[in-house]
Amino acid sequence: MVKPSLERGPGPQTEGYFISEAARLCGLSVHQIRTYLDMRLVYACSTTQAGFRLFDDSCLERLKLICSCREAGLGLPEITEFIQALDSGDERQCRAVERQIQHTIGVKRAALNRCTQVLTKAARGHD
Repeated sequence: MVKPSLERGPGPQTEGYFISEAARLCGLSVHQIRTYLDMRLVYACSTTQAGFRLFDDSCLERLKLICSCREAGLGLPEITEFIQALDSGDERQCRAVERQIQHTIGVKRAALNRCTQVLTKAARGHD
């Protein structure tokens, strides 16, 4: 694990993960993280003197949240709306977006269950 120390002016040193390490720890590609940076879904916590972006544990948690949402089949527009609601601090908006996401996940879960049933039935027909 690469955790370089950084000089941030006269203040204390900070540690962080390089983008490649953050990608590995979160199950993402470097390209995906760069995309999320460009979309402002996540921000680097600091940079090295050489200009490399660094990510702290809170950044990793945000990346893991995005990864989980993607794995659940949510699209980037839905994830963006949720992240913006989180960042705004508007609890009402967060709850509304969360309800929409829960509904979307429920619909996807039902579709997966139907698919499993059809596949099981088809497999039994070939035995």
